[in-house]
Amino acid sequence: MIRIPSAGGFAFLEHTADVGIRAWGPSISDAFEQAGVGLATLMGATAEPSGRTEPVHVEGIDLEGLLVAFLNELIYLFEIADGEGLASLKVTRLEPTSLDADVQLAPMDTSGEGLLVKAATYHQLEVSERPDGTVEARVYLDV
Repeated sequence: MIRIPSAGGFAFLEHTADVGIRAWGPSISDAFEQAGVGLATLMGATAEPSGRTEPVHVEGIDLEGLLVAFLNELIYLFEIADGEGLASLKVTRLEPTSLDADVQLAPMDTSGEGLLVKAATYHQLEVSERPDGTVEARVYLDV
């Protein structure tokens, strides 16, 4: 199955009309990677590692805007990747207003059953550092 980043994790958040992802890790990059894996899992767009790598570059006005731009770029990739899903994800460069990542896409074993996600939103969006040093990202998705 998908190669999950080793540090951190993600959980889905309930909301009346949307779905949220709470992702965490020891760094901002790890939290963003976990949010990406959570998005792919929610969309049913996961695959075995060993596929083609797509470079991703996004920009935002701050970390929160960067997270929304990153997830929206992943949604676009999953939509145009005919029968391919996320095999692995690595943030390779992260600055306060820009991000580069390598997204590995591979053929999915079955047609992914998941939610159709329209976009990441700014509703209750947050990227913050916890007292223990862990970074947490919260984002809601328009489904």
